[in-house]
Amino acid sequence: MTKSKIETYLGFCIRAKKIVFGVDNVEKQRKGIKLLIADGELGQNSLKVMKKTQERFDCPLLITENGILSERLHRDGVKAVAITDDHLASAILSAADGELQFKIYSGGNN
Repeated sequence: MTKSKIETYLGFCIRAKKIVFGVDNVEKQRKGIKLLIADGELGQNSLKVMKKTQERFDCPLLITENGILSERLHRDGVKAVAITDDHLASAILSAADGELQFKIYSGGNN
């Protein structure tokens, strides 16, 4: 099976150490978040934290279908990440336009 572009870009983020895993670590981040990605399985309280972080950093928030994020990262149980690199974040956003499993959160109910 071939990798999707998003999967490749997330791999680049991991190797370059430009990714923060988990809601708690994302919330603790003080600067540099360019893109947030949350899994559809994320709980309501954790999703609220991600939305507040989105407002604080004025960055896009992608919401995936259930289980897609941990599958793309090849790491079990990962439900939220933050990307801290401008170029990789914009590349992931561009690739997300072509994939139906990724939706940009725009407020309200998705």
